[in-house]
Amino acid sequence: MAEEIRSISHRLKKSAIFFAVICILAPLEVDGLPLTGLAAGHGQGKAGGKKIQIFDGKPKVIVVNGYSTSFQWPRILQRKLDRYSNGKRLLKVKQATKGGTPIAKWLNTNTGEPLRPWLNVLRPTLQNSEETPVILLAQQSLQWVFDQRQEGIRNADDKERIQKGADALEKYVRLLRKDGADLVFVAMHIYKHPMEPQIGNERYALDELMRRNIRSVERGPDVWTPTKKLYPRAFAKDLVHPNAVGSELMAQKWFETLLKYDGLEVPAWSKEEKAPPVQLRASKRSIPGVRVLRDLEYVPGGHERNKLDLYLPKQAGREGRTSDRLPLIIWVHGGAWRAGSKKNCPATRFLRKGYAVASINYRLSQHAIFPAQIEDCKAAVRWLRASSNRYGLDPKRIGVWGSSAGGHLVALLGTTGEVKEFDKGRNLNVSSRVQAVCDYFGPTDFTKISRFPSKIRHDAPNSPESKLIGGPIQENKKAAQRANPITYVTKDDPPFLIVHGDKDQSVPHNQSQLLYEALKKAGVQVKFHTVKGAGHGRFNSPEVDRMVDDFFDKYLKGKK
Repeated sequence: MAEEIRSISHRLKKSAIFFAVICILAPLEVDGLPLTGLAAGHGQGKAGGKKIQIFDGKPKVIVVNGYSTSFQWPRILQRKLDRYSNGKRLLKVKQATKGGTPIAKWLNTNTGEPLRPWLNVLRPTLQNSEETPVILLAQQSLQWVFDQRQEGIRNADDKERIQKGADALEKYVRLLRKDGADLVFVAMHIYKHPMEPQIGNERYALDELMRRNIRSVERGPDVWTPTKKLYPRAFAKDLVHPNAVGSELMAQKWFETLLKYDGLEVPAWSKEEKAPPVQLRASKRSIPGVRVLRDLEYVPGGHERNKLDLYLPKQAGREGRTSDRLPLIIWVHGGAWRAGSKKNCPATRFLRKGYAVASINYRLSQHAIFPAQIEDCKAAVRWLRASSNRYGLDPKRIGVWGSSAGGHLVALLGTTGEVKEFDKGRNLNVSSRVQAVCDYFGPTDFTKISRFPSKIRHDAPNSPESKLIGGPIQENKKAAQRANPITYVTKDDPPFLIVHGDKDQSVPHNQSQLLYEALKKAGVQVKFHTVKGAGHGRFNSPEVDRMVDDFFDKYLKGKK
């Protein structure tokens, strides 16, 4: 018996020596990364040996996945880091994105293959060697992972989506590590009231990711709970993005997370520091040379979203004058009828061309189903027309412009000028007709939208269109047809300009084709422009901008 024990012991020692030699001579892989390469050029996370130190001054790339990166908190974070190191730039905060890039825009969450933004923006930034350690800001959320932008994890029992979300997160963080990130922090979403509870439930997927114990991947700060507690005080007026209070809170949470990771004490001054005096973009209150009237109630005493912002050139708008009345362009925002805000108004560029501009909010589908949305839009048109004398507007020259869900609503405004069933509330003695419609990629026929390629299951019970009408599209065809702009096309409709990208995977390009053909058949003045290679908006095309300018100039100013 003793001899057998000695023999087993001898064999184990030989195996251990053999394993040690193999480890020295052959590069091992941990989480798909060569261990020898990490030892030579990068630090190792706590699962791989020596823990990376953030504040040791050595070159490294630390990826911070936060939210609303286009707002003030990254600059506040940089200021805090600089003050902590006595004014020296010990850590450099860089941005790979300024919002709008969830995981599904970075990579294919099914295959893990990087997409164009990753290849063109994130990868070069990750691999850009600098002597100063870099804090690289990227945006991570699960929007579009579940086929639709605002569909998410329903609750803690939604096991299938929790796993799918965690799988997407894992592909994302592994690709970050593969492309050069030494350390990755992942945080959950900030509180976003119009999109709750799905957005807040992303934390369940993050919990699952953390259980997988991937090397050098750490949990970021919980910013969802504190921003929820401070709602709405921590948010800009759109109730989605952070204001000065929210930005200071987010920067502080990230500052504390970075320090605590290295076992460092958080200085008292960082918690007492006030938010910067710099105006945030989302809360900007004025435009040079323009009088801005915000939150005007177009339905007095109505829903909280029955408000609009009115932009007027300061030299115009004298009460009672008719000689210098301004043509008006009304912007209607998108957001799948479930989100969005009047705050982001691209039509303000028309102010320098002698137009007045209005940007409206309307009830979303979680507030009321269709036709509440078109009733609100019509109420806004009537209120502005009824108020034209007060604000110096020309009631005979009103154009509308909108994108996506907003494109759908402006198309409805154009085709329902004489449809009285949607005129509800006040100023009913005033027309809700408009004189020109610019429709950017709006849905036009819900009953046919699923026939064409799209990453959204439009016929599903939880699709944006189904949520809008109050039930699945194909089971509620009458309600769907009632919401279709194409249903109401007549020869007396105003001129239309329709713009749509041929690579749109949210609203199929054919939706605009159908509306164009119906308007053309009815004899309506209509132009349909396809933006080659463009997806769901963000055309960034001077050609398209000129086309929109010329369209409104022609039909609201009479220019040829």
